[in-house]
Amino acid sequence: MPSRPTLISALVICFAGAADAQNRQPLSTSLTECSVIFTELAELRARRNKDQTTTDAVLASAALFVVEARDQAAMEGIKNPYKHIQSAQVRLSETWHVRFGNLALLNENKDWIDYCRALGKDRGLTLP
Repeated sequence: MPSRPTLISALVICFAGAADAQNRQPLSTSLTECSVIFTELAELRARRNKDQTTTDAVLASAALFVVEARDQAAMEGIKNPYKHIQSAQVRLSETWHVRFGNLALLNENKDWIDYCRALGKDRGLTLP
């Protein structure tokens, strides 16, 4: 059994994951990642036969993040924001599909969702 300081260190590293990753990537990538996360949430809700109205709202939020990501990419000087964001979506979709299937990442995934909600709110997006 790990010692208490080791366990605490592991938890701190786990919770810092979302914030640390956000500090190392352009904002357009973070917004794209949030669109992928919200899309994955909507798909998960649909597979579990959750309330369709809320599922649709989550999917609409994913679309709002994509629009924000494209606008941000243009402001970052990316020459073809549409292609750049689309490429990132494909890459990140594979990653997040696996992450959402891994129960060991549940808490870290929740941290990312919380981050995305805060980012969306900061950008003036209406999120469920």
